[in-house]
Amino acid sequence: MSTTSFDRAAGFYDATRGLPDDVRDALAGSLATELEGRGTCLEIGVGTGRIALPLHQRGVRLVGADVAPAMLERLVANAGGNLPFPLLLADATRLPLADQSVGAVLASHVFHLMANWQAAVDEILRVLRMDGALFADFGGGVPTPWSEPTEPIMHRLGVNHVRPGTSSADEMANYLGDNAQARPLPPVVMTSERALAQDLDEWERQVHAWTWPYSAEKMREVSTEVRAWAVSEGWPLDRPARLQRTIQWWCFQPGK
Repeated sequence: MSTTSFDRAAGFYDATRGLPDDVRDALAGSLATELEGRGTCLEIGVGTGRIALPLHQRGVRLVGADVAPAMLERLVANAGGNLPFPLLLADATRLPLADQSVGAVLASHVFHLMANWQAAVDEILRVLRMDGALFADFGGGVPTPWSEPTEPIMHRLGVNHVRPGTSSADEMANYLGDNAQARPLPPVVMTSERALAQDLDEWERQVHAWTWPYSAEKMREVSTEVRAWAVSEGWPLDRPARLQRTIQWWCFQPGK
């Protein structure tokens, strides 16, 4: 498979990647406006329907594709147990769709997981209509107050935050070619609180894809070392930090 399968995360994905209602509604409203009149739209890496289901509720005609059966099962459960729109168990580089069959493709937090993301883009260009567009959110974590001091601990233990694909709108636009147009959609700001104890718990449970290349023992070792650092620095594990994240979607209009 060309993408990371999130089968192992299906049970906790919504709890750890969910969006507050106001943020979800703002994003859905913005995307629904962009997708109006485009006909059938495809979301690759549709997952549990975090993006697709609110769009479906707004009348957007969708097809969803994902490599993880458990995520698609969760999507159906989130839709009340009924299939809300066609779902494809498919790799983004080998889509079972006809040429020029969709008016738009959406990809949320997908391309950074794909070492061969260019192959997925080539496939997207194949299934997009001539007037179609790619909409992408490249994701990216928000630095915490403990990110910088704990990074050397992770490096010393051989653990790194690996993003094998692309997280760059410029890189995407360059790959699409000189005639491609890249346009940012209105950003949506999300504010949250997080404590170091939450990170330690999620590292040990290997909630995030960047932890999956490492053994459970290695991630426990990292957490143990970071806890020792926090004690030495007098950093309370449960003290919350207020974080602000900007969610930025991009529209890419390929030149054909």
